[in-house]
Amino acid sequence: MKTSVYRKAWEYLENVTPLETDCGVLCGNACCKGSDQDGMLLFPGEEAMYHKDDGFKIMDSGIVLPDGTKIKFLVCKGYCDRKKRPLSCRIFPVIPQIDEHGYLNFVPDLRGVTMCPLLYQAAPHTISPAFIDALYSAFEILTEYEQVIEFIDILTKENQDIAADLERFFG
Repeated sequence: MKTSVYRKAWEYLENVTPLETDCGVLCGNACCKGSDQDGMLLFPGEEAMYHKDDGFKIMDSGIVLPDGTKIKFLVCKGYCDRKKRPLSCRIFPVIPQIDEHGYLNFVPDLRGVTMCPLLYQAAPHTISPAFIDALYSAFEILTEYEQVIEFIDILTKENQDIAADLERFFG
């Protein structure tokens, strides 16, 4: 995929966050803390947006799309230039999902259920409508690419598996 597509998607999500206030205040920026093995999945081809001097480490995630494209994993030091945040950081704590009718929607990213208060304590918080609008704008252009749709299918399946595990555990 062309880097111009990711630049445009990033641009839509540049100045919006899930809350109209800094959501990092709720959790002490938990999603930006971790070890040198913690990070975010990059969308197909998004690794081309990064250079060696950006302060990130790019690794294989172990996920391979049907056409052989390897999904990469980006590791940061717990802080970064916000303008260089990957798409996964910009959209957290949600992921895109394409339903059985082919419609795009966004659902809670259950991989973050232990760290993000918006997932485990959602009641007092309202997701910003500007954030939701920006998600749809960004993914309208991204879902024109088959690799992105295949990656979204993988994320959806993983999220459904986590939901099933939580249901079995908590009943």
